[in-house]
Amino acid sequence: MPCPRCPLSACALASLSCLVPALAPAADAQKLPPVTVTGQVPRLPRGDAIELQQQGMPAADAASLLQRAPGANLNRNGPLTGIAQYRGMYGDRLNVLLDGVYINSGGPNGMDPALSYLPASQLQSIEVIRGIAPVSSGTETIGGTIVARSRTPAFGTSDQPVIRGSVSLAGASADSSHDFTALGGLANRHDRFYLFGTDQRGNDLHIPQGTVRPTQYQRRNAGLGYGFRHGAQTFDLRFRHNRTDNTGTPSLPMDILFIDGDIYQAEYRGRIGAHQLHASLYHTDVDHEMANYVLRRPPNPAKTHLNHATSTGNGYRVDLRHPLAGGELLAGSDGHFDRHDSTITDPVNNPMFRVLNFSGVQRAAYGLFAQWQGPVAGVWDLQLGLRYNRVTSDAGKVDSSMAMMKPPVRILRDRFNQSARRQTDGNLDLVVKARRPLGDAWHWSLEAGRKTRSPSYQQRYLWLPLQSTNGLADGHNYVGRVDLKPEAATEFGLGLDWRRGTAYASPRVFYRYVNGYIQGTPATDTTVRKLSANNGDPDPLQWTNVDARFYGLDLDAGMALAAGLDLSGTLSYVRGERADISDDLYRIAPLNARLSLRWAPRDGLWTRLTLVGYARQNRVSRTNGETRSPGYGLVDLAAGIELPAGLNLQLSLDNLFDRRYAPHLAGINRVQDSDVAPGRRLPGAGRSWGIRLGYRFL
Repeated sequence: MPCPRCPLSACALASLSCLVPALAPAADAQKLPPVTVTGQVPRLPRGDAIELQQQGMPAADAASLLQRAPGANLNRNGPLTGIAQYRGMYGDRLNVLLDGVYINSGGPNGMDPALSYLPASQLQSIEVIRGIAPVSSGTETIGGTIVARSRTPAFGTSDQPVIRGSVSLAGASADSSHDFTALGGLANRHDRFYLFGTDQRGNDLHIPQGTVRPTQYQRRNAGLGYGFRHGAQTFDLRFRHNRTDNTGTPSLPMDILFIDGDIYQAEYRGRIGAHQLHASLYHTDVDHEMANYVLRRPPNPAKTHLNHATSTGNGYRVDLRHPLAGGELLAGSDGHFDRHDSTITDPVNNPMFRVLNFSGVQRAAYGLFAQWQGPVAGVWDLQLGLRYNRVTSDAGKVDSSMAMMKPPVRILRDRFNQSARRQTDGNLDLVVKARRPLGDAWHWSLEAGRKTRSPSYQQRYLWLPLQSTNGLADGHNYVGRVDLKPEAATEFGLGLDWRRGTAYASPRVFYRYVNGYIQGTPATDTTVRKLSANNGDPDPLQWTNVDARFYGLDLDAGMALAAGLDLSGTLSYVRGERADISDDLYRIAPLNARLSLRWAPRDGLWTRLTLVGYARQNRVSRTNGETRSPGYGLVDLAAGIELPAGLNLQLSLDNLFDRRYAPHLAGINRVQDSDVAPGRRLPGAGRSWGIRLGYRFL
């Protein structure tokens, strides 16, 4: 239920609840639709997509748009660290792809999740596959699949080359930020060459009662690409470089000093007879450094820490589409190989201090899949999918300069180095989706599946009690467990789709049970507990296989009220709880809703009023020491106009009433020199003006 102290929250939630019986989705009877979040708002619903427009100043990273898709949200540890969440699962339980590339975070604490490599001002679309992800969507998709696509100039229509491009300049008052983005290309009907670049800078975030420090950020993102097309054959080469400097992450033990990331990709699409062939190769390279004494005052001046981490990845995908039995068979193979190293030092107080946090860690996931989709018995649209994944992981020997002086460190080091660090899992995924019409306006869908995921490298190979947890940020020290078993989820879903004229609604309910869910549980080893207590946490956790369940509902709905006047909204609820003990899971989004009224009196002119409501979250994890959060409601305004000569202008006013609020999925502050007390949840921005001026040219 909405918080009774939050009338805006109650209004938004109640308004959308009233839409459930009255509205419905625009969904094609012959397709199992995804949900797409892109850069425009449709005048009429598209059914298989939700299109959202950048309002004024684009968010620092593309992950912010996920809050507009039903069932999706994000965990926020800093301005550039939006970790995707879908139906209660987040982090590497989600398969997040950028232009088809799987990017494993370069650091051990999730400071550079995949969507942080794509500024929102370069975004073409984000596709959130609703419900159980098809087996064809990626190697490990236990929590779902999200695909982000960057803006790319299209091929031309003749042999004559044409120059196309756009530039934009945007700014926001909440953090005195700016975003300058340019995209340009030269293309004819056979070739295209393009360049793109973004420069983003922001200061510490202003809130109604002060400033959140450190939340400054600096990022430059640039790249180029070349494409060749001949008939039905297309070949593309892409390169993207991301450089992040001096960026705060106040809910993590350290802040970003720099992240250097490179992405190389080659991709082919073509047709051979009745076969459609697709192949992709990519390489990622990340160099990352973080510290607890540059952007913040360290909690203990005698312990200044710097962590240098590197990560490389190689991946591929090959798939073939072929007509079969009245439908289409999609079969192929994909995989990615990642390597991680991480070393902690103290260059200020103790140059001899050194911890090999992760040493030569390797993780490889390779899969084979087959998926058939087509009509059955005249009225059913059926999708059947089968996948086998082989996941291997290994780690080199670790060490620490403390091992000679501290027996607990030596014990844990020797225990880890003598363990069977090489592990291999064989995982099987199955997915069945069925959809059929119920009259002219209604369709209903059923889905069931079994999905698996092997442990992350942090969960297997974190040998000292530290907070290297891929951005979990619960304040606890953790230790890994080499012999963890894979997670195996069984999920069921039921959906209804309705469309009549310009009104649509698409509710979904789901239930997921996870055997072997990997969760931190109280560590019982006396050596671990003693060492962790010396490092500030007397109650460390150890990654353990437990059982968990997730269930809930989400809704996408809307309608055209009059010519140029549209109403749309989403509603999302998920419950995550342990199945082996009486406890809730950590960092689960509360009931939330979004309602938007958009008026476009003529082409090139629009305004929008948005209500956002989040209920209080009382169901929190005792194991993780999670605190409850109150509900809140926000009102946002935006407007845009197309000007002559290819110019366009957008204005926004977010948090109209300057409300102080703290999203439940925001991290807990651990920085002392801030206007937010340590241990309090990080608040959202106060009232913020935004402006964006863009120019498109042919």
